Amino acid sequence: MTVDLSDTPAGRIARLDASLARRGQDATLRRRIGTSAAFVDVAIRVRLSGYQTADLPAGVQATDSRFISSPTPLLAAGAAWPGAAGGGVQPKLGDLLITEGRQRRIEQVDNIVVGEWVRIEGRIS
Repeated sequence: MTVDLSDTPAGRIARLDASLARRGQDATLRRRIGTSAAFVDVAIRVRLSGYQTADLPAGVQATDSRFISSPTPLLAAGAAWPGAAGGGVQPKLGDLLITEGRQRRIEQVDNIVVGEWVRIEGRIS
C-alpha cells in the first residue's frame, strides 16, 4: 500500500524538490561569519525569475530577481549550515545567493511554513 503525500508538508517538499531538479539551477547560499571575511556556504537549487518593469513594487529594482528554493539541502547539511555563522538554519536578510556567476544579496525572504518548513521564497539584488 502506498501513502498519498500530495497534501502533506512532505508531499509539498517532494514536489518542490522534483521541480527544482528539473527546472532549477545550481546556486550557493552564503552567510558571513560575524564581521570577518570568512563565510559558510551550502549548495542549493533555486528557480530564478525577473520582474516585469511595469509590475515593479516600490523598492524593487528591475535588476532584482525572485527566487524559490527548498529547505531540503539546508536541513540535510546538519551542523555544517549555518555552522560558525550561526543565526538559525533558515535564510535571512543579508545572506548571499551566488548564481549565474554573480553574488547577490537577499533583500527579502519568506520562509513558508505549512505545519513545517516547506518552501523558501525571496528577492535578491
